[in-house]
Amino acid sequence: MADVAWHSVDLAPVILIHGTEPLIASRALERLREQARQRDPEVAFHDLAGETGAGALSQVTSPSLFGEARFVLVPELQSASEQLIGDVLAYLKAPEPDVTLVLVHRGGSRGKKLLDAVKRSGAPRVAADPIKRAADKQTFAAAEFTRAGRRIQPEAVGALVDAFGTDLSELAAISRQLIEDTTPEPGESVQPITLEDVQALTAGRVETTAFAVADAAIAGREADALQLLAQAQLVGAEPVPMVAAIASKVRSLAKVSAPGASARTLGMPDWMIRNLSREVRAWNDRSLALAIEAVAQADHEVKGAGRDPAWSVQHLVLQICRARRTR
Repeated sequence: MADVAWHSVDLAPVILIHGTEPLIASRALERLREQARQRDPEVAFHDLAGETGAGALSQVTSPSLFGEARFVLVPELQSASEQLIGDVLAYLKAPEPDVTLVLVHRGGSRGKKLLDAVKRSGAPRVAADPIKRAADKQTFAAAEFTRAGRRIQPEAVGALVDAFGTDLSELAAISRQLIEDTTPEPGESVQPITLEDVQALTAGRVETTAFAVADAAIAGREADALQLLAQAQLVGAEPVPMVAAIASKVRSLAKVSAPGASARTLGMPDWMIRNLSREVRAWNDRSLALAIEAVAQADHEVKGAGRDPAWSVQHLVLQICRARRTR
């Protein structure tokens, strides 16, 4: 069984979608259904949800008198009856040539015998696992725009993930909103989605404001960083996520400063590595160490050890700006 990415899976006699992330499973299914329609506009779709009786699978996969292509979905395989699991096991031995059978297993130990049989059959497996790496989230977001026939600048994808990357469903929803907001009027040319488009949409997002504060502090722009921080606090930005954003930026700088660091070793996109590499030139080991110590102290204080979390964040911003000037 060969593992394939959800955004590159292609039709096959049997396909397994396996994992706990429902949105990834949904995107893989959408891609396969669209491919089935393109291959044969008359394709017949069958969903065996709730169909657990004997013969349910053979009824929709048996050779058809009319010879039409069929797309058969078996969802929630981890909850399927023993009868249906047995039917799928038998079907794997001789799949029908004009049928695409898609099996969706959402994790757990039940159905292991069937999963092992699918693996031995060589059927492609789509890993519908939770997306954790920033680079993978950016791949997901970029694919959302590709699906809609739109182009988006790499920097814009990065900003979108910075603001909404903690929740994949929210990231997908905001991507759709951005596509709608930037769709031109009839007769106008379609332009790539830019960083400015993303910033306009996420202007009130607390996470976006937090990263803006972090960027200004890392760049040593003390007045700008303090002004942005004051604005963020006025609209209700909490100290903990503010410190977390600055900590994330400092960690990224430290990673990029390590010998041999690259996009592949760090799991970051090339454009992010380029930007961080430019920023880290103004830092050295001592200044980075001071910044890391300041972040650790502020994190301790805003999580209960300090008397005034808002002051702790302000003090952190000042320390980051001053650490940058330490040579």
